[in-house]
Amino acid sequence: MDVIVMAGTTKPSELTQSEGVQNKAFVQIHGQTMLSYVVATLRQVPEVKEIVIVGPAQEIKTLFTPSDTLYVADEGENIVENIQRGLAALSSPKKCLLVAADSAFLTAKAVENFMVSCQPYTAAVYYPIISRTTTEQRFPGVKRNYVKLVDGEFTGGNVIMIDSVRMKQVLPQIERIYAARKSPWRLVGILGVDLIMKFLRKRLTIAEIEQRFEALFSIPGQAVIVADAELGTDVDKPEDLELARDQLAPF
Repeated sequence: MDVIVMAGTTKPSELTQSEGVQNKAFVQIHGQTMLSYVVATLRQVPEVKEIVIVGPAQEIKTLFTPSDTLYVADEGENIVENIQRGLAALSSPKKCLLVAADSAFLTAKAVENFMVSCQPYTAAVYYPIISRTTTEQRFPGVKRNYVKLVDGEFTGGNVIMIDSVRMKQVLPQIERIYAARKSPWRLVGILGVDLIMKFLRKRLTIAEIEQRFEALFSIPGQAVIVADAELGTDVDKPEDLELARDQLAPF
C-alpha cells in the first residue's frame, strides 16, 4: 500500500501565525515537525511501501535524507491539483492512502485497523467516519465538526483509501465540485435539492450519501465507521497543538 501525504500550503491561520510558519505541516512538536511525526507513524505500518509527500518541495526535502526513501512532489494551486501530482508520482497504479499532514495523533494501529475495515477493497474510495461519542471519549474537549445523520453523529477522517486508477478518471468532476464549494446554488445544482433538504432536516443516511457519490462520479465509495478517534483528530488550532505536545512522545 502506497501513501500520499497531503502537505500543501493553506491560508494563514491562528495556528500558523502563532507558531511563525506558513504551513502547519512545519509546526514543531518536541523539536520535530508535525509532518515528520506523520511520516514516522506511517513507516511503522508494515503494509506501507512507498510514501509521496506533496507540498513545498524545497522545504520538505530539508527535513529528510536520501536514505529516508520517500518521494517529494511540489505542491500545486489547490488540493485537487495536489492529488493529481501525488498520483503522478506513484511508481505504479494501485490502492493508496491519502493522509493529511496535520494528522499528528495518527497511530500505526489506527491505520492498520482502517485498512482491514476496507477489505475486500471493492470500492474506489473508502472514507473513515468517527462517531461523536468515540471522539469525545478519546479526546475530551477537542472541538470537531460533526454531521448529524439518521445513522448517528459523525466527524470525518484524515485518511482516505483510494483506487488511484479510478480516482484519476474522476478528478475533473472533483475539481468541478471543489470550484463550486463557495457557491451554495452551484453546489445544490451538483448535489441535488433532495440530498440538501434531507441533510438540513437530519434525515440523510450513510447509504444515501454513498449512492449519490456513485451517481456523481460513476465509481463506488464507502463510508467506514471506525473506532479509532486518532483517524479523525487533527491539529488545526493552538489548543490542538497544546494537546499534541502533551500527548505525543518525542522521537
